[in-house]
Amino acid sequence: MSRKPADEAEGVIEDNEYVNAPVRPEDKAPPDRRLLFSSPSLPLLAVCWILLLLIMGLRIYFSFVISEQNVKLMKEIQELSTNFTKQITDLEDNWEKFNVNRAQWTIDSYCPADTSKVRTCSACQRGWYHIQKSCYVFHNSEAPSDLKTWEEARENCRGRDADLVVVHDEEEKVMRDLRERL
Repeated sequence: MSRKPADEAEGVIEDNEYVNAPVRPEDKAPPDRRLLFSSPSLPLLAVCWILLLLIMGLRIYFSFVISEQNVKLMKEIQELSTNFTKQITDLEDNWEKFNVNRAQWTIDSYCPADTSKVRTCSACQRGWYHIQKSCYVFHNSEAPSDLKTWEEARENCRGRDADLVVVHDEEEKVMRDLRERL
């Protein structure tokens, strides 16, 4: 397609007419308003605002829920702390009572009172024999119901804050044998 120079001159005139043509009223709006209302990004912008509002709403909601949970947890911690403190106090009281009872038992065992309430102390408990530096009690039971295994006998001794005898030298063995015959 070729143009003639005369046709080109007409095109220039038309372009001048287009540039100088009067403006339509909607084209007179400021450029920012025109873009805002006629932009294809308007739905995207609306979705972004809705998402932002949703996120802010969820944050406020969860902050409220978390603060309520924190209050509940603090109450539970306070209650557990109070219970734990009470248990410790009870254990301390029981320990003191146990120690007093044990001390009284020790006094009664090692320093028994006679009928006149006078106490006479000895190195060993009542019913035990003092041999060298140790105290012994002998159980020579022949009754089958009183027979114990080694483990049961040891537990029985440990319940009395003692242990089964271990002979360390010949003299101790002779003394033990002597007592067994008695």
